[in-house]
Formats: sequence, C-alpha cells, structure tokens
Amino acid sequence: MTIAQIRHRGTQSDGRSFSETHKEAVWEKAKSAMENHPFLTAACQFFSKEFKDGTYVLDDYGHVVCKEEYGKKTKHGWEIDHIHAVEKKETYPAGEKALDDLNNLRVLHWESNERKGQNDARIYELEYEYMILNKSA
Repeated sequence: MTIAQIRHRGTQSDGRSFSETHKEAVWEKAKSAMENHPFLTAACQFFSKEFKDGTYVLDDYGHVVCKEEYGKKTKHGWEIDHIHAVEKKETYPAGEKALDDLNNLRVLHWESNERKGQNDARIYELEYEYMILNKSA
C-alpha cells in the first residue's frame, strides 16, 4: 500500500475487504466470548431468542450488534476491528504479518470503531484495558 492509498476502517491490514470466512470466524469468536462469560451466561436466560441463537452479540463496549448488519452504519451495525491498530503495526508483538490473525480481530460496533480511529490511540487503549479488566472481574 502506498502513502497515497488510505486504508478504510473494517478492512484487512493491506486494505482488502475481509472474506466471508473472516467475518464468520470473528462473529463466532464474539459469540463464544458471550457464552463463556459468567455474567453474560447468567444474563442470557433473560435475553431474547436472537441472543440465544447468536443472531445478536455484545461487542467489547457492550453495544448490541447483529450478524446480518455487518458493514452497515445502522443501530446494530458492526465492523471487524484490529485490536492492535494497524497504524501501530511495528509494535505488534506477534509481528506485522499476524495483524489479520483471528487473535487480533474482533466484532466492534461501527461507531466505536470510528471513535477509536478519531481518538488518541493511548486513550483508546486505556479504555479498552478498562473494559477487559471489568469483563474478567
């Protein structure tokens, strides 16, 4: 990718669109995280059928996203987000080539992903760490 090219949010580190296989794997990762979280497992008994069957999940910030609304700027729209920002690829411990691996990808509401791009990276990282610590408590 040259300097003249701008990578859009929700694309692979080289700017290409994510494949259906990527989308499905990232969605399954989010669905599995919901099933394995003690609070969410308990809360699932009160969720609608759509949560129980995996049509909807919560992103890392608690936003409800719908599987069918990938790539849409709607109430429940979402994108695939790189947890470790592509712009900081030289600092990724697993190496630049691993940026698009499932371990570094997650479901994220499109507005959160947009905000992540606009915020100072360190502020966003602190917010993310806060969310992770609260999820594991």
